[in-house]
Amino acid sequence: MLSGCAALPFFGAACPEITDTSAWINKMPGPGQPSGGKLHVVVRVADDQPWKLTPQPGQPEGLLVLELSKGGPSLPGTAAYQQSRKPLPQHIQVQCQGKLVATVDEITVAY
Repeated sequence: MLSGCAALPFFGAACPEITDTSAWINKMPGPGQPSGGKLHVVVRVADDQPWKLTPQPGQPEGLLVLELSKGGPSLPGTAAYQQSRKPLPQHIQVQCQGKLVATVDEITVAY
């Protein structure tokens, strides 16, 4: 028999507050640049730890769902994701612990 806090489920670290999101497709020509462009997504959070964005499979075409979680190579207070495979998304959703925390409906294209 469990008592006290031992009976409560473990949910992991709390999700940080999202302070800014941005996404763009780099279509500038150059060495190593894939034809068709490369997607860049950056999420800024009100936290002093690095975070990572992981794509979630099984989404409809045109939608990219990224899961925000602790860790990764990003600078503290940020999370980043890059994708050059096709098709590139038209909309991006960011989830944390399975809950929607941000959306990006405007993706800039840089030539």
